[in-house]
Amino acid sequence: MKKLLFITAFALLSLTISAQSKISIDNLIGYWEPNRHASQTVFWKDTQNRLQLVQFSTVDGGVLRLISMKIVNDTLVVKTIRDENKWEVESSYTFIGKDTLQCIVKGPINGTIVYTKIK
Repeated sequence: MKKLLFITAFALLSLTISAQSKISIDNLIGYWEPNRHASQTVFWKDTQNRLQLVQFSTVDGGVLRLISMKIVNDTLVVKTIRDENKWEVESSYTFIGKDTLQCIVKGPINGTIVYTKIK
């Protein structure tokens, strides 16, 4: 009986983790503000229902050019470049709350930024 309970509990946990393994594009849609100097981010869907984004610097308003964007399980991985200084970064966004994203930045500047959904 204990084995059956253990197997049932394990199966339910696996289903729960599997159901949460994809990032929700609809929850990304909106304006996101960082907790420190970084880039403000806006996500939306285009007319073909594809996810799009624009990012601009909180320091000088400069726009970051999108190189690539892909979803890997529960993470949105975005590569951008700042044309003025040729800084290329990879940002990995993961939900840590309903309206909160954690972003791991790798490139000339490394760190973690927390974004809050404003609208």
